[in-house]
Amino acid sequence: MQFQQLENIRSKHPSLSPLIDTLANYISGEIDEGRTRIVPALAATYMKRSEAEATALLMLFEDAGLLNHQFDIICTRNNAVVLTLPDLSDLQRRLPLHCQLCDRDHESDDLRVELVFEVTSVQVFKQHAIA
Repeated sequence: MQFQQLENIRSKHPSLSPLIDTLANYISGEIDEGRTRIVPALAATYMKRSEAEATALLMLFEDAGLLNHQFDIICTRNNAVVLTLPDLSDLQRRLPLHCQLCDRDHESDDLRVELVFEVTSVQVFKQHAIA
């Protein structure tokens, strides 16, 4: 049962329990709004914590199998996501990247990379919201 995965995080990190619950509530709210991609900066704002703290908590959720990290490659001209990758190892090989919104090819100096987390199971967060 994946709900147990959330309980396991709490039991391994009891001092973080309130923050774990806050983050789980945030993710549940995002799912309710139809969003399954979690941006650390937005989670940090919701939690009233630093982006580094939110990222560390999101990584605990990832270690438990509740999230997967990805990298969004973003056009700096219009903030459009041009490509999403599971890791950055072959980004250089894929350059230049074409942005359909601005209709330009971009090299690395025209792009920004953002870490995001994808929810692997909506059900665990829906169960958390009910509990």
